[in-house]
Amino acid sequence: MSNTDNKKWIFLGGAAVAIAAAAAVAHQAGLLVKPPVETAPTPKPPPLVSVVAAEMRDLPVKLSAQGHVIALNQVDIRPQAAGTIQGVHFREGDELKAGQLLFTIDASDVNAQLARAEATAAQIEAQVDDARRDLARTQQLAKSRFYSTSAVDTSASKLESLQAQYKAAQADVSASRVAMARTRISAPINGLSGALSVHTGSLAQPGAATPLVTLVQIDPIGIEFTLPEAQLAGLMAARAAGKVQVRLKTVDGSAIEGGSLVFVNNTVNTDSGTITLKASFPNAKKTLWPGAYVEVAVDAGLSPGAIVLPPQAVLEGPKGRFVFALDGEGRAQVKPVELLRIQDQLAVVTGLKGGERVIAEGQQALKPGAAVKVAR
Repeated sequence: MSNTDNKKWIFLGGAAVAIAAAAAVAHQAGLLVKPPVETAPTPKPPPLVSVVAAEMRDLPVKLSAQGHVIALNQVDIRPQAAGTIQGVHFREGDELKAGQLLFTIDASDVNAQLARAEATAAQIEAQVDDARRDLARTQQLAKSRFYSTSAVDTSASKLESLQAQYKAAQADVSASRVAMARTRISAPINGLSGALSVHTGSLAQPGAATPLVTLVQIDPIGIEFTLPEAQLAGLMAARAAGKVQVRLKTVDGSAIEGGSLVFVNNTVNTDSGTITLKASFPNAKKTLWPGAYVEVAVDAGLSPGAIVLPPQAVLEGPKGRFVFALDGEGRAQVKPVELLRIQDQLAVVTGLKGGERVIAEGQQALKPGAAVKVAR
């Protein structure tokens, strides 16, 4: 073996010894990576929740809705006779009294018709009087056998004919007087006048699409609103027991009391599942105006044994509303409920008996049967 080969073997042997020595040092120093040791996963702690008891109490029934102010009585004033407006006897926006004169229409033609009808009636009345006297004379002469009975019959028939004509003439007089009265238009109700559509000199026509003016009753005034049909039975029971009180809140935050329910519609709207109602309010100060928006609160008696919960305890699921209630083992179980209304920051529900421990907070990620930890 040559000197070169000997040097190679000596070099390789030295390298191997160096590597072995380095590994030993690393092992002793803890630098070598140890194989991973499998450990059991740490169980998640149960979710922390807060719990309230489903409370049973006798609760006043307070229903809320959104409504609008309406006039309980509104009249469109339209002419019943054609003619020129001779006078307008009020101003737009005036508060009018029933019977107050509003408009006068030119009555020249009607006056002439009335005079003609009265003259015709007077003429026929005179003929009736003459025929009555003629019949009396004919009857007297017939008794003396100067006239036959047929002459008496003829005189009687003439009198009856003239009497019928006189009744017709009187009817014409009455019709002319009615037409005459229609040339003076008066307010049929107490109310507030709206905008005028005619002025002095305008032509009034019975078939016109636009009324001369519209009157609306302001005091008392009405409120129209709707409630879900599910609340109808309780409302009708309260109405049968006594007067149903209604309160309002206007857009400026003013509270108005003293209203009463005066109308419940005779059918439920099948499209919306609601029923239309009306309330009446005194409005002497004119604080309520037709068309204005209001919030409505109805005091509909007392609901005995109502179950109430915090609103956040009621959840919405694919099958409807529900709550999580704790069973005897402290696990969350689903209880279906029906939300009747939110009242005084409480949810009024059915489906619970009262006394159940219901989860009020922390239930969003729960699953049925999950163990929970109740916050103290």
